Amino acid sequence: MTSAAVSAAVSLEGLIDDYPADLPVLIVDDEVDVRSVISRCLRRLNLKVVESETLGHARDRFDSGENFSMVFLDRCLPDGDGVTFSTEILRQRPALPVIIVTGQGNFSNAEEALAGGAFAYLPKPCGISEIRDVVFRRYPILSDSFRKGEGAGPVIDGSLGSDEVLVAHSPQMIRIALELRKLANQTGSVLVTGPSGTGKEVIARKIHEMSERAKETFVPVNCGAVPHELIESSLFGHEKGSFTGASSDHKGFFEVAQRGTIFLDEITETSGAFQVKLLRVLQEHRITRVGSSQEIELDVRVIASSNRDLAAEVAGGRFREDLYYRLNRSVIALPGLKDRPEDIEPLAIYFAHRTVRKTGRPVVFSKGVIKALRCYGWPGNVRELNSVIDSAVQGCNRMVLVSDLPNALRIDLKAEEAVVGGSEPLRTLREAGDEYCLEVLRRCGGNRTRAAEILDVHRSTINELVKKKGWNRRFAVDSKKRH
Repeated sequence: MTSAAVSAAVSLEGLIDDYPADLPVLIVDDEVDVRSVISRCLRRLNLKVVESETLGHARDRFDSGENFSMVFLDRCLPDGDGVTFSTEILRQRPALPVIIVTGQGNFSNAEEALAGGAFAYLPKPCGISEIRDVVFRRYPILSDSFRKGEGAGPVIDGSLGSDEVLVAHSPQMIRIALELRKLANQTGSVLVTGPSGTGKEVIARKIHEMSERAKETFVPVNCGAVPHELIESSLFGHEKGSFTGASSDHKGFFEVAQRGTIFLDEITETSGAFQVKLLRVLQEHRITRVGSSQEIELDVRVIASSNRDLAAEVAGGRFREDLYYRLNRSVIALPGLKDRPEDIEPLAIYFAHRTVRKTGRPVVFSKGVIKALRCYGWPGNVRELNSVIDSAVQGCNRMVLVSDLPNALRIDLKAEEAVVGGSEPLRTLREAGDEYCLEVLRRCGGNRTRAAEILDVHRSTINELVKKKGWNRRFAVDSKKRH
């Protein structure tokens, strides 16, 4: 990690709103079981709780001058509507977090409540984890991560992420970065392969930026996004009147990239007829616009990419062999993100800096989040990580918690919990524990060592459960379903 990332502009404590410890949480619900479940959840967080079973009783508390840190408020109460009451109290105390919890609401009610200033709207039945998530979203200082001092790494203040960089901490990516330096000084075409979302365009841009062409134009073209009937005119240009709709002369992407670099992403999505013409361009360094007979000299470096196995595409007759060998002179093969785990945390921090530059709100990751990121399989690779981090940073309250991540990554949340306002069949502790172990194993991609680390048990315990329960077969079925 760079020194810029290590030096935090502000302290962690300065980021997170303090909790008013002297103020209780008010729970307003006419069902004693609902009040009891929410109260137990909040008291486990060492919060003071007071309860009211009617709006009249709750109104008397406010009228007498009582203050509260948060309010959990049922919508349908014997003596009135909770959403209307929330609007009433928020006029007087606009900063008070009011959470509507209801089993008889709808989307219009939710919109009305949130438009009136409610902090959150939870439809019943809702789990204890949802209650905790709402509390932590308002007061991250109450989370286990904060109480245990589990801020991971520096405060992310947006000082990084202004430019696109190649994050290379894993041995594989360090070797690729060194290879890029050599290729940048060459002039031939380059082929970049790897699964979708691994960052092939980033590689192409780095080759361009490190080359003598860096001051010229870099033109990325997604071949799969251009209709087959338009790809020739899009890349090579066309003359006025050459086809219906060609109302003027048009430069193609190759001409725009003159003296620079053109990146042909997903080259395998092109037709055989176009591949013939592209091969001629690579061999002769000339193009001819559609509708013209005049050749145009080109000085453009071509970088192509594909997420498919090009050798297999050639063998299947879907890609021209001569074009493959023309592009195959220099190859960069990018690994999937799961195969470069050393890059996950640095990439997450880099993407978080980029998002913070947009939001202007510094954040910090909890250790639980870093563990969750490391243990996930990342089928969408770097692109998926970017999306997850961007959403989590925008949705968190200064500290990114596991609850801010998508469900697929929330490996450290308990599978079994009490339910507010609903009834679910209860399981034995052994059943719940076994099911949770399976869920952790599934989200770790079957990696028993990682699962044992998360569950804080010896790997032999996982091995015994897998053998006893026949989870190898079940896990294989689940994996097929996901793919």
